[in-house]
Amino acid sequence: MRATAFAVRTCFAFCIAFSGVVPVYAGIPAPRTLSSQDLDAIDLLFKAQTVDPGGGGDPPGDGGGNNGGGNNGGGKTSPGQGGNYEGRKREEFRISRYETDRIIQDLRLVRRECSNYDEVYRIDCLRQGIDMVVASMPDGGDYTEAKRILRKTSKRLGSIVSKYQDRDAPKLVAPRNANPRFKKRRTYRAVKQESLPHAMAEANAAVSEAATQLLRSAENSERRYAHYQQISVAVDSTKVLLRSG
Repeated sequence: MRATAFAVRTCFAFCIAFSGVVPVYAGIPAPRTLSSQDLDAIDLLFKAQTVDPGGGGDPPGDGGGNNGGGNNGGGKTSPGQGGNYEGRKREEFRISRYETDRIIQDLRLVRRECSNYDEVYRIDCLRQGIDMVVASMPDGGDYTEAKRILRKTSKRLGSIVSKYQDRDAPKLVAPRNANPRFKKRRTYRAVKQESLPHAMAEANAAVSEAATQLLRSAENSERRYAHYQQISVAVDSTKVLLRSG
């Protein structure tokens, strides 16, 4: 790099000298002499070209905030599109009104979708809905505990479905655009009709525990508490799906 910079400086000096002595042959007016500031600027230009454009060290929001999935730059994702937030420093993802509102809206639309299905499919619908919400949440920072709690809840709901699954019942295929936030096609497993009260009670307990844990996990942070409280309310509201009969 130093050799390149030296060559560039030499070239500039030669051109300046040449055009200054014989401006007629140069065809342009004699330029001013390069100052030390000019040479420093050239050095910075070359250094900038050697920086890795991956964006790993950029602050949140820089380096390619795409609107679909936040795949590379760590910018905001559009509501409903979900992102893996790759490239954003884990410790820098602070709580935000935008992100919390997006999580709450995702949970509301999961509840709305699952309410359209027969009760025997609702636990698995809720499980997969929470899974998709978790996948779209920031991977670290202030949302770490919320993501961990919701992931654990999804696994518990999956275990309940497996425990009471009706293997003779057909799987329910989610219609296209069943949930505008999550376009992926999905199928839902049914639980046995005779086991539905027990399954619903266990699922209800799992969701209640998640709502409580969300509140407790943010008790020591005034900054996070209001956000976690609102996520907790959204999670708790999904219990309306878990009433049999």
